[in-house]
Amino acid sequence: MAVVDQLKAWAESLSTQHYYAILLVRFDASPRDIVNAFHAMSLKCHPDRYASEGPEAHALATEVFKRVVEAYSVLKDPELRKRYNVGLKQSGMLRLDTSIVPEPPPRKETRTLEMIARDDRAKVYARKADVLLSVGNLEEARIALVSAIQQDLGNAELEERLQILYEALALEPG
Repeated sequence: MAVVDQLKAWAESLSTQHYYAILLVRFDASPRDIVNAFHAMSLKCHPDRYASEGPEAHALATEVFKRVVEAYSVLKDPELRKRYNVGLKQSGMLRLDTSIVPEPPPRKETRTLEMIARDDRAKVYARKADVLLSVGNLEEARIALVSAIQQDLGNAELEERLQILYEALALEPG
């Protein structure tokens, strides 16, 4: 139940946070900083990471993830970011009117690393990487994913996921 309580507290805290706080970036963050922060937060709060924790945890993670995506959608766009900054400074507006933020395109079914792997031996390593990612063990997940790629050479989608994982690892302290 601790996971649900943590997610509930996280979801409730979002109503009092501006987009910069949600993504854990400074007000003068560069576009690259914002992308990196989004990738890191996505790894921490993606609903798929909490699927095994039950429907309540998954629903709370979905709520958090939507706010992370909302923050990213505004801060990555220079015009929306400028509008948001003005509203935040003038009136303390925490959220930009969603009528001016385009809806994200419908998401395709999220594919696990195991689903992406083509070779049966690669699927074993990819499954291990999926599990390790779900518990936040990025370094061990990286090792498993590298092993999967070695068994499934030329799998560009696995290689792309590995690059995202490297970016997330680079953001980890220590």
